[in-house]
Amino acid sequence: MAESFSLVDRPWIRCQLTDGTEAEVSIRQVFDGSTGIRGVRGDSPTQDYAVLRLLLAIYWRAHVPDAQPAPGETYDHGGWFETQLAGVDAGEADAAVLEYLEKWGDRFDLLHPEQPFMQVADLATGSGKISGVSRMIPEAESDDFTMRAGAGRQSLGLAEAARWLVHLQAYDYSGIKSGALGDPRVKGGRGYPIGTGWSGMTGGTVIVGETLRHTLLFNTVEEALAREDDHPVWERQPDDPAERKDPTPKGAADVATWQSRRVRLHTEGDLVTGVLVSNGDKIPDAGANVSDDPMTPYRYSRNKSKRDHVVYYPRPYDLERTMWRSLEPLIIAEKDEGYGEENDSRSKKDLPPKRPRTLDQVAEFENDDAAPDWVDLQLVSTEYGPQASTMGTTVATHIELPRSLLAPSAVSTRRTLIDQAAATSDAAVALGRFAGSLLEAAGGDYEFQSSPTDALLKELEPEFLEWIGKLDREGLDQAVRAWQSTVQETILSQARVLLRGAGPKALVGKTVPGRGDGPDSIVSAGSAYRSLQVALRKALPTTAVETNPETSEEK
Repeated sequence: MAESFSLVDRPWIRCQLTDGTEAEVSIRQVFDGSTGIRGVRGDSPTQDYAVLRLLLAIYWRAHVPDAQPAPGETYDHGGWFETQLAGVDAGEADAAVLEYLEKWGDRFDLLHPEQPFMQVADLATGSGKISGVSRMIPEAESDDFTMRAGAGRQSLGLAEAARWLVHLQAYDYSGIKSGALGDPRVKGGRGYPIGTGWSGMTGGTVIVGETLRHTLLFNTVEEALAREDDHPVWERQPDDPAERKDPTPKGAADVATWQSRRVRLHTEGDLVTGVLVSNGDKIPDAGANVSDDPMTPYRYSRNKSKRDHVVYYPRPYDLERTMWRSLEPLIIAEKDEGYGEENDSRSKKDLPPKRPRTLDQVAEFENDDAAPDWVDLQLVSTEYGPQASTMGTTVATHIELPRSLLAPSAVSTRRTLIDQAAATSDAAVALGRFAGSLLEAAGGDYEFQSSPTDALLKELEPEFLEWIGKLDREGLDQAVRAWQSTVQETILSQARVLLRGAGPKALVGKTVPGRGDGPDSIVSAGSAYRSLQVALRKALPTTAVETNPETSEEK
């Protein structure tokens, strides 16, 4: 039987190396300069994000002393960043992190008899029942929808179990849990819902660097190094089955390792064969004004806010049309114009979203050599089922944005981008309505067709991102006209394809009874096309096209 499994020294983090191969590495290997690592590449995007955040918490805490200047001195985060960057570029070991790991290394033992990593040693229920290891793996919990079978659902190796343990603490769904002995919240042997893990509430945003060490540095903001009382789970007294006293996040490292569950892994030899999962620490007020996470955007809540009390919640990214709906929370700076002014009644006007603090930092770089011209972003979110009681679908995508777009001086450019993303989405919806009208014209019932809309936005996405990179702040009006022309031409081209496939019945049309005492009307391919034209003129006002609706040919 394995007596210990040190996450510091035993390989468990699945990564892509700089030579393109894949390997499992230890925490120490991430920081000692012995291994060139491109990035974390584990079993799922959410798992990768959770493991990356664990590494970030280690990195942040190891460098907290750097941000504590001597009396009479001030801390220069920009200077610190450049010093660290030089070391990373040179492939040097991170001495501060290695020293930190020596101090806290015993708290990273997955199998420690008294303080097992991210677990409670004596966790138990009155019935003595435990769950199978599939409880830890979202895609394996369902008997109907899983690629795992046989032994892959009966046990896990210690390395994989460690990865899924970190993921469970970050993303576990809500719902009723096993009632742990010693937890006063338990009623009738059950632990009632306290919400999802913290990361599941957020829109995970990672600035991706050339290597994993670069990524860790780019996602380190000054605030993450500023609080000495910001303790991750391994710096605290081991948890017991009950909720912590005053479970209020104290900083970035705290939320990055937030213990949303009490867990105990059960092992046989070198395998994890079962797990007990109970309620842990509840995020207060469903995340309202928990603003310690520098890697998520935040949304303003008009309903919860009062004149003297502003409320923001972390904002996950949208499952559908992710890029188009994510631009605003990614790029809008808190001081940008176009939202409620400082003295406005907040019951009437929205305040701007808050983009991830990491992006604010990129925008504030004074040394252009220390920051990339283009910011490679990975976005990760998960969508839960009803009442957040089941895991749903994961959002994982990459977006590249020019760093100049994030600068304080680029307010008009940001506003233009947001407006054009909205205009493009409106125009794409018009195409879906057009396709629905063609169905009606052919004798069926009207039903909005999402497929043409989604296909169009997917086709336009790379062109839009390329267009962003070419924007000239002095020629925004011309750039807008050019983009709207591109959108219009693409939509009309696809509309003509739909027209050719609509059939002769759609050309003749269908009589639709009028509403109330109103006259009947005929819905035909021609009338649908004319309605599409009207919608495009509204969505894309800088461009107007005259067409023959009967032939769908441009004049």
